[in-house]
Amino acid sequence: MDSVQSVYAKIFSTHPQDALALKACEIAFEVSHKPYERFVKSIDVAIILADLKLDRDTLIATLLSDMALEPHYSIDDLNSQFGNNIAELVIGIRRLNHFKDFQSNRISNETQTERMRQMLLAMVSDIRIMIVKLAYRVARLRSLKHEPEEVRHQVAYETQLIFAPLANRLGIAQLKWELEDLSFRYLEPDTYQDVARQLDANRKGREAYIEKVIHGLKEMMQANHIDFHISGRPKHIYSIWKKMNRKKVPIDELYDLRAVRIYVDTVQQCYEVLGLIHSRWSYIREEFDDYIASPKENGYQSIHTVIVGTEDKPVEVQIRTYEMHHHAEFGVAAHWRYKEDGKKLDPSLENSINLVRQMLEYNDNPDLLNEISTELLSEHIYVMTPNSDIVTLSQGATPLDFAYQIHTELGHRCRGAKINGKIMPLTTPLKTGDKVEILAVKSGSPNRNWLNPNLKYLGNSRSRTKVRHWFNQQNKESNIEAGETLFNKESKRLHVKDIPLQLLLERFKCDSDKAFYEALGKGKINERQLTDAIQNWINPRSKLTKPLSAPPQIAGERSSAADGTPFVVGSPQLKTQLAPCCEPALGDEIVGYVTRGRGVTIHKQDCANILNLTDEEQRRLIEVAWTQRFDNKKDFSEAEAYEATLNLLAFDRKGLLRDVMTVLTEWDINLNHCDTNTNKSDGSVSMIMEIEVLPNSNIGAFLDQLEQVKNIVSTSINLNQKTATH
Repeated sequence: MDSVQSVYAKIFSTHPQDALALKACEIAFEVSHKPYERFVKSIDVAIILADLKLDRDTLIATLLSDMALEPHYSIDDLNSQFGNNIAELVIGIRRLNHFKDFQSNRISNETQTERMRQMLLAMVSDIRIMIVKLAYRVARLRSLKHEPEEVRHQVAYETQLIFAPLANRLGIAQLKWELEDLSFRYLEPDTYQDVARQLDANRKGREAYIEKVIHGLKEMMQANHIDFHISGRPKHIYSIWKKMNRKKVPIDELYDLRAVRIYVDTVQQCYEVLGLIHSRWSYIREEFDDYIASPKENGYQSIHTVIVGTEDKPVEVQIRTYEMHHHAEFGVAAHWRYKEDGKKLDPSLENSINLVRQMLEYNDNPDLLNEISTELLSEHIYVMTPNSDIVTLSQGATPLDFAYQIHTELGHRCRGAKINGKIMPLTTPLKTGDKVEILAVKSGSPNRNWLNPNLKYLGNSRSRTKVRHWFNQQNKESNIEAGETLFNKESKRLHVKDIPLQLLLERFKCDSDKAFYEALGKGKINERQLTDAIQNWINPRSKLTKPLSAPPQIAGERSSAADGTPFVVGSPQLKTQLAPCCEPALGDEIVGYVTRGRGVTIHKQDCANILNLTDEEQRRLIEVAWTQRFDNKKDFSEAEAYEATLNLLAFDRKGLLRDVMTVLTEWDINLNHCDTNTNKSDGSVSMIMEIEVLPNSNIGAFLDQLEQVKNIVSTSINLNQKTATH
C-alpha cells in the first residue's frame, strides 16, 4: 500500500518540500483506509488531477474535500490551517459533492438536461471546482464495478447526460474520454466489448503509435526550420462507436482512429507542411479535404489528410494556423457546439467557458489558474422547484418572479416562499442552485406594492406586466376605490393637505377624479409617478431627478486647517469641530463623532479615543471628509433648498444611524438637527431630523429607499415652503 510520501510524490511532483501540501496528504491518508461505503477517496481524485497539472491550491483543496473528513475538519479549521483560498475551494467542492438534484430519473426532457448543465456551471464560483467535480466522477466510475447494477446504470447515465458534456465544453479531453468510455461500458457492456475487440490495438498501443508519428513529424519540421506546435491522441471507444453509427460503416472503414493536429503561423506554412507530409508518406486521396480553400458553412478552416504509416495503419493529420484553431475552438465553428448539435448557451456563460478553455489549452504554468479569475459569469440564474425541475430566471429575480414564471395564477396567489427549506421575504434575491417552494393562498390577488420599483418585489419586467394586467382587468369601482386609498395614503405620508386635484388631472391627462383614481388603481400611474407629481406641486421648479452631487472632496497634499475644513458627508451645514486629542489636519483620514449638544467632533481614524469606543458609542460615528470652505461650498449654496422635517420609526440596532446617514449622503440631503428617542421596553427608536432638501430631490424615491433600510418601520416627511438660510 502507498505511504504518505509516495502519495505526496505522485500528486506534488512539481512542489517538493511543501509543508502544507504534505500536511494535506497526511490528513487525507488518515481517512483513506476507513470503510465508508461508496465514498470516493480524495487521494484518488487528486492523483487524477495531478496528471492535468492543476495548481497546488486546487490539489490541496481536493485532498481536504474527502467526505470522511467533514465531521472532523470544519471550514473554520481548514481556514486557520490552510488559508482562505483553499478553504473557499473546499466549500465549493463540498457543495457540488452534496448536490444530488441532478439525478437522471428527475430530468424530464432535453431542455431540463441543458438547464441542469448550465446550472451546475453557474453554481461554481471558481471553474477549478467544476474540474475537481469531474475528476470525482471519473474516480467514481472507476470503482463503480463494485456497486449494484441499478446504481451502476444510474451513475453512468447521469455521467453521459450531464458530466461528459460539461468536460467537453471545458475542453478537458483527458477527463471527457474516460467519462464517456466508462459510462458507455456500464450502460452497454456488450457493445463496448464488441467495439473494443474490433480495435487492432489497445489504447496504450494506439497512443504509443501516435507518439512515433509525432516524433517523425517533429524531425521533419525542425529540419525544414518551420515553427510549429503538434498534438495528437487516439479516438476512444465511445467516439468510435458513435462515428460507426453516424456513418453506418464498419470500424475498418474509419480512418481517424488515430489523429494528429499541426499548428503553424501562416496559410503558406499550412501548404508547405502538407507538401512535406505527402512527400514522405502515402495518403488516401478520397479522405483529403482542403477547408482552407473551401471553408465549411460555419467558417471552419483546416486541411485534413489521411496518411498511411508503418504497419499500414492510417493516421488523420489536420493542419491549420493558430488563428484557425482559435476560431474552430472558441468561435462560431466551436467543435463542442458541433458535437452537441449547436445548442445555444447563455452568452455570458459561453464567453467565460471560452476563456477557461483557452487557459487550459495554452497554460504551461499550473499556478496560473490560481492567479487568474476563473469565475463563470452568467446572465441567468437557475432555480429549482420542489420536484427539482429547473427554472431559468434573469439575474436579480425574486421568489415572486419565480412564482410568476411557473404560472401567472400562482404569482397572483403568492404570499410567501421557502428558499432551501427556510421561509424568506419575497424580496430576497435568488441565486443559482436555490430550491424554491411558493406559499400561496387558495384564492388571492396581487399587492399594489409589488409594482413599486423601490420596494424590489419584482426584478423581471414580465412579472410586472402580469401584475399590471391583473389590475387592469378588475372592475371599475374597485379600482377607483383602491386608487383613492393610495392617493390619500401618499398625501398623508408627504404631509400634504388640500392639493388641487385638477393639477394632477391635467398632469396625467385624466378627464375626471374617478378616471384619475381608476388609473392609479390599475397601476397605469404608479406610486413613484404620483409622489413626483405631489412633490412638483410643493415645489414647481423640481426636476424630479436624482439630486446634485455633493461638494467636491479634496485629495491632495497636507495643508493647514485654515485652507480647508471638515464637513459631514451629505450635510455640509452641520456644525463640526476639530478634536483637541488628535488635532486632525487636512489630508488626515478622519471620522466624525456625533456629540450630545455640541455638533460633530472630527477625529483621526486611528485616534486612541475612537479606537477605544464601546459598541454603544460606535453607533454615533458618521462619515466625514475634507473640503475647502471658500470655493467648494459656493456651488452648493447656489441651489435654493427647502427645510423639512423627516420622521423615522424603527427598531434599534447597531449601525442604524450610520445606514440612515448613508442614504442621506446618497441623496445629498443636509442634516441640521437630529433628535433620537429610544424606548428601552420594546426596542423601538424614533428619529426627528431637521433637514434641507434641494429642489431637484425626488422625495418619494428617497423615502422608499429609507424604508428599505433594515429595521425601519415607517417614514414620513413634512416639506416646508420656506427657503432655508445658509
